[in-house]
Amino acid sequence: MLRPIRIDRDSPLPHYRQISEQIIDQIQQGYLQSGARLPSSRLLSQQLGIHRKSIVHAYEELQLMDWIYTATGRGTFVSDDLPDIGPKKLTSLPETGTSSPTVDISLPDYMTMAESVTHLPYHLDDGLPDPRLIPFVELERAWKSALRRGNQYHRLGYASPQGLPPLREAIADYLSRTRGLMVTADHILLTRGVTHAFHLALTAMVKPGDKVIVPELNWANGNNAIRFHGGSLLKARIDEKGLNTDHVEELMVRNDVRMIYLTPHHQYPTTLIMPAARRIQLLELARKHGVYVFEDDYDFDFHYGNVPIMPLASARHDGLLLYAGSFTKAISPAFRVGYLVGDPALINELTKIRRIVDRQGDPTLEHALLELFRLDVLPRSLRRARGLYQKRRDVLASLLAEQLGDRVSFKVPDGGMAIWTKFAPEINLTDARQRAHRLGLSFSDGAGYGREWNATRLGFASSNEEELEEAVRILRNSLAV
Repeated sequence: MLRPIRIDRDSPLPHYRQISEQIIDQIQQGYLQSGARLPSSRLLSQQLGIHRKSIVHAYEELQLMDWIYTATGRGTFVSDDLPDIGPKKLTSLPETGTSSPTVDISLPDYMTMAESVTHLPYHLDDGLPDPRLIPFVELERAWKSALRRGNQYHRLGYASPQGLPPLREAIADYLSRTRGLMVTADHILLTRGVTHAFHLALTAMVKPGDKVIVPELNWANGNNAIRFHGGSLLKARIDEKGLNTDHVEELMVRNDVRMIYLTPHHQYPTTLIMPAARRIQLLELARKHGVYVFEDDYDFDFHYGNVPIMPLASARHDGLLLYAGSFTKAISPAFRVGYLVGDPALINELTKIRRIVDRQGDPTLEHALLELFRLDVLPRSLRRARGLYQKRRDVLASLLAEQLGDRVSFKVPDGGMAIWTKFAPEINLTDARQRAHRLGLSFSDGAGYGREWNATRLGFASSNEEELEEAVRILRNSLAV
């Protein structure tokens, strides 16, 4: 006999799925034996107070999976060919949904990271773009074009794991014009972002015990990725010019280094720019010691000073450099398309790895992005955003100086989408963040960088001037103790 079924009306799971899963659970638990009759769809819908169509849908799904069958004129029954299972003692009503078995997987503590997702009205985030600036009309047209044009069998089927060739050609041309990289489509592997690109590089190039040099202040997820692949972190000092290459040289002399990871354009999290002399010195060290360099250029497009210094990848590096970027900062974090640039032979090997962990990218998205390049929509959108973000940077800098005074110190960055802000020693950023959260403002307490810095990134790009004013007002009140 069917035991009571519970419908959770707040659950995102459709009613028919809740019903079918609970019936399956009762069969597996032995409460419903082979041949047991189920109530009619009309009767069950009355008992549960839901539409009869949900019951019919649930029964149809169960019948397709051979859990039940319908005999015309007789009713609906549990399938006869199921093994007999003795009922278990019922201590409580069956729960909606399923429980997970105990899994013997032990991951290190550093793999548990606080998510930055927030639904608060105000935010001084890590440095994210403003999605309100996305060219939605052009993007919608490009997406429709990607879905409708050409041979749909090819467009919507399996594609090259290296990425759409015409898009790789467009990106190669774009990188040549804006960053001075002399590359072709063969030098480029499309990824789902810098995180994906870095994972592929580490998988191919870093073995357990290999040493990787990183800045002492660095992207936490990058450090964790290195550790997860068995790499050992060597932390190089940073100063007012970014990564200290003299200290990098000391580390390379004392250790057998496999790779250097850095963000020279806007050092993360401080936004410091590595000067040309240090860039030259770093590449010379890499060639001398045969060390690979992974250059993460996460926000090159947003530079507000003079002409930006070209990436390391634009200079001679003898194939020892991998250059990664993405359109996450240019458009939106939800827009998961990035690129990894390197020697074609190395890119070919990384493509093989990509194929087994992520068969391919998103061909429709890649075609849509290609359309945005062809119509010059993306470059125009970036130029517009760059001017607006510069104004927002200036607004936030003025507000911090005027309203927080000597409780903070910072340098107005020449680029990027956040201000690296140090707080007075007596300020507890964790407590301040919690107070701000209650008042509707989200910002990071900087714990991931180390408590000794008592600093964090305050993003300005994703908020307009009025929102920045309110955010700083809340921040000021949150610091008051």
